[in-house]
Amino acid sequence: MVSIDNWWDALVHDRSEAILELVITEISDDYENLALILQFINEPDGISELTPQPARSAVPVSRPEVVKALKELILEGYAQAYILSATEPSARPVDFSAGAIDELWFYVTPKGKDAVKQLCQRANASGSQR
Repeated sequence: MVSIDNWWDALVHDRSEAILELVITEISDDYENLALILQFINEPDGISELTPQPARSAVPVSRPEVVKALKELILEGYAQAYILSATEPSARPVDFSAGAIDELWFYVTPKGKDAVKQLCQRANASGSQR
């Protein structure tokens, strides 16, 4: 019999994984700030068509959950924080800072682009098996 701890760990892990997928997919095609990420993820029609269907089960997603996901994606090399400006260079990479979160913009790294491609391939493969 599965213990409640294992069940809970799996549930939390599944939700965390889904939120990571939602966030990485959202920042995979353009620079996005926290407000836009939250808006697109939590709007019924705002989620990217690239987002794997199982990840959508995590909606609605809170601000702290998105901040945690962004921090983890950056820490693992899948995303980068930026300051955007009207002068060159228009996108300057910066370190993640929770204190400056509302001034930062986020975009995937090449490693993040590869991860999104794999997510899409996995979603397409599971969708064709139905």
